[in-house]
Amino acid sequence: MSRQHFPTDYDEFAPTYAWTRSAVPWVVAPLAQLLTALAPRTVVLDVGCGTGNYLRALAEWRPDLLYAGFDISKPMLREAAKRAPQAQYLAADGSRAFPICNQSCGLVFTVDVIHHIDNLATCFSECARVLQPGSRLVFVTDSEETFRQRSLTKFFPEILSIELQRYPSLPSLQQHASAVGLQLLARERAEGWIPLSDEFVTKLAAKCSSAMRLLAPEYHAAGMARVREAQARGEQWRSCYTLLHYGSAFGGGSGLTSA
Repeated sequence: MSRQHFPTDYDEFAPTYAWTRSAVPWVVAPLAQLLTALAPRTVVLDVGCGTGNYLRALAEWRPDLLYAGFDISKPMLREAAKRAPQAQYLAADGSRAFPICNQSCGLVFTVDVIHHIDNLATCFSECARVLQPGSRLVFVTDSEETFRQRSLTKFFPEILSIELQRYPSLPSLQQHASAVGLQLLARERAEGWIPLSDEFVTKLAAKCSSAMRLLAPEYHAAGMARVREAQARGEQWRSCYTLLHYGSAFGGGSGLTSA
């Protein structure tokens, strides 16, 4: 089945996005582990960085590295610059040529972005181009398995069909990676539990994920009723991700281009 694209206006949501979304520890930890092998001032690139949540979290682990991120939404980048000023931000589209020099990055990663990429072939090709030899590309994404197990689908079941239509399958990602000389080194599962606090429930009510914004109002309202019932029972929210680690044989170079 071919992917369908559901545009989301992140310019509109930029002022509240940083409040509704945060860098979760079970994703930060495996990314931070990869930082330990990097030399000082190595470039770490976040493709589709949004408001810079993960760059900010990683910079706390290794402040001696150089952090850069780009996003198609300039309002999101303005929020990122406020929250994580230690990084360099560029306005760019992950489906087009990256504004980054050849073989300049010691780590390239994306979190919850791949379903927004219109041209996966270009994205993979550009990731391979900017990677230093022996460096890693990590896609933090979702699979059908995690879709079915996470609480977002449990409470808002109509989301499942939307997600299956807009996310690329893992085999298709592997095909794109292989086409540019990237090899799947590891597939990792990241999972954690979030208390259904009043603040978290308020974020769900504010439609804190792009998938929730695609739900019909009646489906969102029904899901919120289920969430509040679960909150009254003391349940927690299950968060699941799939991390795909790719390795590259490309080499050389340094630096960022100007925006």
